[in-house]
Amino acid sequence: MDITAEHEIHLLHDKLQAWFRAEAAADALDDLMTHFCADFSMVGISGRRLDRAAVQALFAGGHGARPELRIAIEAVQTVEAPSPLAVLRYREGHAVDEGESAWRESLAVLRQEGGRWRWLALHEVAAA
Repeated sequence: MDITAEHEIHLLHDKLQAWFRAEAAADALDDLMTHFCADFSMVGISGRRLDRAAVQALFAGGHGARPELRIAIEAVQTVEAPSPLAVLRYREGHAVDEGESAWRESLAVLRQEGGRWRWLALHEVAAA
């Protein structure tokens, strides 16, 4: 398993938590978006497909919107994929304050570009 791809999963989610809690400055959006390929898309738990521009707009409108958000990542598994891709499955939990986590199952495709991992695709479904 390429540990750097798994590290990217945790790194991005740490940055997202900081963003939604306003622990990151509002001018950190550009840095946050460097984690995504130009052709990134995702399907969130609502079933709606978002391209990179839509995700950026979502983030821009969400800065500080969830100050008590806690994001947990667990059960990361690598799925074999040809280079320069990495495919990972993981469970992602979101909780507010001390509340129970709402879990989702995620499948992420990352692509190595310019010596670093960038997110190419993400598919999330609500976990039972």
